[in-house]
Amino acid sequence: MQQFYYFNGFNSAVLEDFSGSPKIVAAAEYAHRAGFQFIPYSIDYRQLRSHRDAILKQVSVKTSEIIFCGSSMGGWFARIMQLQLVQRRPRLRVTTIGWNPAYDMGSHGHMLVGPQQNYVTFESYQWTQAHSAVLKDMEEEVDYDKDLPFYVYCDKGDEVIGWEDSAARHKAIANFRAFDGGCHSFDHYAEALIDFNQLYGADKLAAAHANC
Repeated sequence: MQQFYYFNGFNSAVLEDFSGSPKIVAAAEYAHRAGFQFIPYSIDYRQLRSHRDAILKQVSVKTSEIIFCGSSMGGWFARIMQLQLVQRRPRLRVTTIGWNPAYDMGSHGHMLVGPQQNYVTFESYQWTQAHSAVLKDMEEEVDYDKDLPFYVYCDKGDEVIGWEDSAARHKAIANFRAFDGGCHSFDHYAEALIDFNQLYGADKLAAAHANC
């Protein structure tokens, strides 16, 4: 069994009917073409540990390969999930795709403290220092720089996370590519998936040869 998880970013959500989101639709179509079960997973970042535990329980012993994909904080969570899962299943092939991913939330999480509103569900709520502490703790439970398949794609027009700072953080640990223009929502998902498909196929072949 092969599974492809998609995670939303902070103050977002994945609706049961995600047909209105071209980005999620593109991820779903890619997953189906590649023979993966597509699992769109809506994350409430105030309940992050519960989400982590539920996802880890969903991974069957029959699962042979997983791709975690996410946008913004969803990209950060995808990387955390990859590292958490490999701690438990070291022989499982687990890959991460991050689109304009957040990073180093242990250092940046305090910037979220205060009133927030989810722009998909329109829920208003308060993000607390305790919520940010969970982000920090989850980073400290893993080695974020561990050598595992990691593909990072950024829009240079991202108005929230500077792509050059992201490049400085990720180039040493990930396949990194930045596209001209775009925005934080990430406009170049189609191009990113084409690039990923090419690199991922080559990387899988190389890994297979190395294990022969």
